[in-house]
Amino acid sequence: MDAKTPEMQADGIQDLPLTHARAQLTQLIEDARERQVFTALTERGRRRICLVTPEFVDRARQLMAEHGD
Repeated sequence: MDAKTPEMQADGIQDLPLTHARAQLTQLIEDARERQVFTALTERGRRRICLVTPEFVDRARQLMAEHGD
């Protein structure tokens, strides 16, 4: 299977079909960790999961707790 290039979306998150992610996983992790570029893995064009840093998750949880979510 040929590698597909992630497509940057208007929300600043790049989308990549899940079927293409395995071959690029190391690069996608580096993108998130080193450049704060997050990737949504998609199935049939729908986002299913996002690769983000632990710091991003920690901050999101902190904000949710502050706002009672």
